[in-house]
Amino acid sequence: MSDRDDGAVFRIGFTVLDRQIVDAEGVNVAKVDDVEFTWTSGELPAMTALVGDTAALGPRIAGRLGGFWETVLARLRPPDEEPTRIPVGDVERFVPATVLSTPAPRGMRPLEDWLGRRVLARIPGGRR
Repeated sequence: MSDRDDGAVFRIGFTVLDRQIVDAEGVNVAKVDDVEFTWTSGELPAMTALVGDTAALGPRIAGRLGGFWETVLARLRPPDEEPTRIPVGDVERFVPATVLSTPAPRGMRPLEDWLGRRVLARIPGGRR
């Protein structure tokens, strides 16, 4: 990904959030649920990572549904595990989908993995 110095506006809410993340192998791995920034004194904020994990979604949902989502995910994942972060340097391009130049980070789909192991694998023919 290259820096843009042409004066064009990069709208994160439109270009990044809720877009599909596709890894280098062409596999759809998640949607971008949040963005992380770093601030250095005297400089503009810089986008440093994308958070594409179901755990990042809970705080964005207001009310009881958001609390319920966070409670369910707390039971499905280890307590010390944080949402999966993808460094912006691993992004090849953002539009129309966020395409990575690397394979997806391990643990990118904890809810889907848990459902596959605990629910779908128990259904006859579900292991295919």
